[in-house]
Amino acid sequence: MKVIPSVLLISFVLLLASAGTWASFTDVETSSGNTLNAGTMDLYMEDHGPVIDKEWTLINMIPGKSSIPGQLNIYNIGTMDADKLKVKITFATVCTEPEMDSYLRVDSMMYTPYSSGIPIDLLSKVHDTNSNGFIDLADLNGLTLGDLPAPAPSSLDITGRPVLGSANDDFNMQVSFDISAPNEYQGDTTTLTMRFEMNQI
Repeated sequence: MKVIPSVLLISFVLLLASAGTWASFTDVETSSGNTLNAGTMDLYMEDHGPVIDKEWTLINMIPGKSSIPGQLNIYNIGTMDADKLKVKITFATVCTEPEMDSYLRVDSMMYTPYSSGIPIDLLSKVHDTNSNGFIDLADLNGLTLGDLPAPAPSSLDITGRPVLGSANDDFNMQVSFDISAPNEYQGDTTTLTMRFEMNQI
């Protein structure tokens, strides 16, 4: 008879001890208004004005005498810093007469980053694939030049153009009609397309 109350007492004490471990204090704090906003990159180009088409247009070319320089100004009107971006250029040519682009000599091609102000000679990155002794538009056809520095972000003014004095990189190229061009190219045309692309690295 004395054994039963002893067992009940021990059980009751264990129950109270277990119940004590369930009690705890709680406190909740809230952090709100957190905004995660993606950066932007927006390539903008102009030639001392908003129009960049037909920058290298030459009519009535004469072999050995015709030459045309041109410049494109490249802006980043996004928000991402230049050291996170790269520019690449892809070239394509279309000729009304086959191989006319192999006589359109590229006399110079430079890319000048605003950040350093030091021109990069892009011709040193191009090979004379048709072995005619000089770099021409045919050598550029299908070529992509990458890993070029991109300009730092800049903003637009009320006219929709980059604010005067904004950071921009310059692409300069000069093309001439080589003196060795044969008579068969009279009246023919070569169209050059350049695609500029800005990427996050």
